[in-house]
Amino acid sequence: MKSILNKIFLQSISLVFLTNGFILAQPIQLIPQTKGLPQTSPSFVTPEVTKSFWESTPSSLIETYFPKLPLKLTSPILQTLRAKILTEKYSPLLQNQTYAQTVFSFLMQSGQFSEAQEFLLETNIIEKDHLSLDLQWLQGESKKACEKVTSLLRTSPQAELKKQNVYCLYLSGETERAKIAAELLSESSSETSLLLDALFDSSIHPSFEDPITQSPFLLAVWCTLGKEIAEENLNKLNAAYLTVIARSEKMPHKTRLLAAEKAFQQGLKGDYISDLLKDTTGEELLDKLSQAFKSPKTDLLLSLFERAQKEGKLTIVGEIFKSSLSKIDPSAETLPLAPSIIRALLPTNQKDVVQKWATFLLRESPEEGIALLPHLHLAFPEIKWDDSRLKAWQAYQSRIDARKASENSYALRHILEILGEPQGPALKGEPSTPSWRQERTLFDGTTLDLLDSAANSKRKGEVLLLVLTLFGETPLKEFSINKFIRLLGILQKSGYDAEARSLAVEFLLAKGI
Repeated sequence: MKSILNKIFLQSISLVFLTNGFILAQPIQLIPQTKGLPQTSPSFVTPEVTKSFWESTPSSLIETYFPKLPLKLTSPILQTLRAKILTEKYSPLLQNQTYAQTVFSFLMQSGQFSEAQEFLLETNIIEKDHLSLDLQWLQGESKKACEKVTSLLRTSPQAELKKQNVYCLYLSGETERAKIAAELLSESSSETSLLLDALFDSSIHPSFEDPITQSPFLLAVWCTLGKEIAEENLNKLNAAYLTVIARSEKMPHKTRLLAAEKAFQQGLKGDYISDLLKDTTGEELLDKLSQAFKSPKTDLLLSLFERAQKEGKLTIVGEIFKSSLSKIDPSAETLPLAPSIIRALLPTNQKDVVQKWATFLLRESPEEGIALLPHLHLAFPEIKWDDSRLKAWQAYQSRIDARKASENSYALRHILEILGEPQGPALKGEPSTPSWRQERTLFDGTTLDLLDSAANSKRKGEVLLLVLTLFGETPLKEFSINKFIRLLGILQKSGYDAEARSLAVEFLLAKGI
């Protein structure tokens, strides 16, 4: 006997027709009859508005909130929005040294190296040469960095530059000269450190201390020593610093792999990072997946996808292996992989592949497809959503995990409502909506008032600045649903509709919904 859930869903299937070469069993009005799913990825281009990005936003607000922008973001959409803020620099403050240095710091530490270099050339920021030197160490351009050190020493023999000169002499193979320079520096100012001394004495074992997490030069020295870094220390590093470790062939493979993974999560996706993550020399998840894709077997891939889901790495898998995933064809044998492939690729720009697998899944296993209907609706706005689908999805959630079903239903219904769609009937046991007073406790009241005012006046730059400040560095999987819904509504109200829908998909996936 078919389950009640299956009956609910199967009764909604009314049409079978050809869409883009695939036969699609259509639940109710899953895809409009007049046109199929969108053929291109939703654009993140901000809709045109009458106000410019920073129009009507006072300098004092920028000075207060810009330094509070989160640096370590794991959400691709929030990374995109932060990049927008950094691109649309606030011209009236460019002569303000504090603001200028903060902009440069964000560009550099988030890995936007070319933009950071361009910013140095365009502005009259102080200590430009020293900032450029930091940038070169981060990019692994040791030869250029050492040339600059030599040049700067002629006019500014600072102790910090002398330390870097010791390292440069060591790198060039002039070990004896490097030792003498280190001894002279130690005698004159006691400015040498165990880290530099370890270059010449293998019995010295320096500890990974906080100054290293703030100095591209010191981090480069550490990587030359090739010493392991504990994960708790890697967690202190931003994306750009993590790439220094990932790029260093002298570092232990496990440390490089972990650093590359964390840098990737923070938005840096260079070829050398992807290649490292796909290296097959280890026993880590991504190593095993790289090997498995060389001769795909459904059972092995399924177990690895399940592991990725448990470890919260399915999105990383989708981004790194999107080419391999796109080469797998839907079939009776690969059907069990469909939900994982869809979840892995939804946050990427592989919308055509998602469409192909969604069509296949909904036709061949409609009950399994129910779980992903909300995600597909958010990713493809032309897919219809109504109460019957919500009830089918709620019934599925109750069967899978009755304890979480009501919380998941609350999250989905309020996300859809805040995006301007019908909320639908509540599931028994759902949490109550917070009162105005309870909502205020989720936020800094002053910031929330500023945010509401900015949204009402469509001050787009101000909205993004305040929204990102309120998101902070908290991963979406740990973010409060009520706080998320409030910020999501602000983005949608301010004209960032495509970004809001994509962020909602990210949130649902992060929460395991």
